[in-house]
Amino acid sequence: MVWFYKRGQVSLSVETRYDNETNEYVAVVVRPDSHQQTERFRGREAFREWLMAMEQQLAHEQWEVDGPPHVVPDGWPHKPPLM
Repeated sequence: MVWFYKRGQVSLSVETRYDNETNEYVAVVVRPDSHQQTERFRGREAFREWLMAMEQQLAHEQWEVDGPPHVVPDGWPHKPPLM
């Protein structure tokens, strides 16, 4: 899934997916300057905690959600993911 955020005239995106090759949860943040930050997590709980912290950070930086998330066709587990 991809979430878009806006602040004034600039935007950023947060993409979340599951890497079936490595059995990892992946988050990719693309900042307005095109800087890309990729984080990988072996477990669902660590991934969830990171997402919650990222949402809080974005709110603190006054980013606002820009519409509903977009579902991407790939990035879903082919088998039950690790806990």
